[in-house]
Amino acid sequence: MKGAKVNLKTYGEIGNSKKNADFTLEETLLTHYDALANKSQAVARKYFEENLHGLNGFKHLMVEEAIQEYLIEIRANVPFPGPSWGEEKFTFIDLFAGIGGFRMALQNLGGKCVFSSEWDKAAKQTYRLNYGDIPFGDITKQEIQKLIPQKFDILCAGFPCQPFSRAGVSARNFLGLQHGFDHPTQGNLFFEIIKIAAKHQPQVLFLENVKNLKSHDGGNTFATIERMIKEIGYSFFSKIINAETEVPQRRERTYMICFKNPQINFEFPDFKGISKKLKDYLEESVPNNYTISDAMWTGHIKRSKRNKDRGTGFTVSLADLNRPSNTIVARYYKDGKECLVPQLDQNPRMLTPRECARLQGFPETFKFHPSKKSAYQQFGNSVAVPVISKIGKQIIESLHL
Repeated sequence: MKGAKVNLKTYGEIGNSKKNADFTLEETLLTHYDALANKSQAVARKYFEENLHGLNGFKHLMVEEAIQEYLIEIRANVPFPGPSWGEEKFTFIDLFAGIGGFRMALQNLGGKCVFSSEWDKAAKQTYRLNYGDIPFGDITKQEIQKLIPQKFDILCAGFPCQPFSRAGVSARNFLGLQHGFDHPTQGNLFFEIIKIAAKHQPQVLFLENVKNLKSHDGGNTFATIERMIKEIGYSFFSKIINAETEVPQRRERTYMICFKNPQINFEFPDFKGISKKLKDYLEESVPNNYTISDAMWTGHIKRSKRNKDRGTGFTVSLADLNRPSNTIVARYYKDGKECLVPQLDQNPRMLTPRECARLQGFPETFKFHPSKKSAYQQFGNSVAVPVISKIGKQIIESLHL
């Protein structure tokens, strides 16, 4: 590039000198530049000029050219960069993004991700490795929320669900539309979705949570979620879906689809059929270090017997390879008790990270985190990609996009 000495080669790399170092705001802004600057997003452009300190002193055109070169370079080296501008069928934002299960599914349907947010440092690294974008951090911060593009079609969120401190809270109260409301729910991340949806008015909210969301607090939590979504002008459709016909894992989750257009009568796709077999997704050759130790296996057996005798707590059993596995969770890295693969003449073994990726429907070219612990945690927290894809396809058809 002529006339400018802008060094961007170190931005967005996974290997920082500090083991637990997070990405900088500059790095994050750079990877979102084309999405935030698209269609003359004045607020975003101003924010770039104020915060990209490493690029100050150059004419804006030079800076923009340097950034575009950087984006082309990093996206040439990631497996899932997504469609380019002008090629997308719709746009979406990816909140509480994790390692991008929603993004993977919606990109495959022709969607363009225009904003992503995730607070966990390791998950952000994995996201960067696969999509080229670094998610912004804490979505509760106003300086982050103001960078969300004004217009997008779908809001995606597999949101954490902390207990609501007042089940009767209304959307009008929370958004400050009634004078004198004493906010009782700070820290509950669902309410950030309400704020963002109320401000940006996307066509669809595509939400996912644990199965027990519907029964939490005697149903009051779920009733509050439904009421608040309806109060900001959306319809509300929900269903508990088991992923076992799409991936080899019994994984029940609550899905919520909410449309701005009240005329859309959404029907969830059919997930009936034959369950996937775990044996069809296992690697052929697995290193011995995935075999659990004698001490761990003995401990599992003793705890299982003790818990069975007293009628409480978990019990461990070997996976039936002709059936789906039990639900893989974030703690799987500790001892693998959710799914132990039987082996001939030796102790059972844990699933490998690649097998966990398969259990969540990620493609073989997906790059998992180099830390085994982080990789297990991230796959345990992820959505099942084929389920999101199937529901997403139905959403797109309903919108006639």
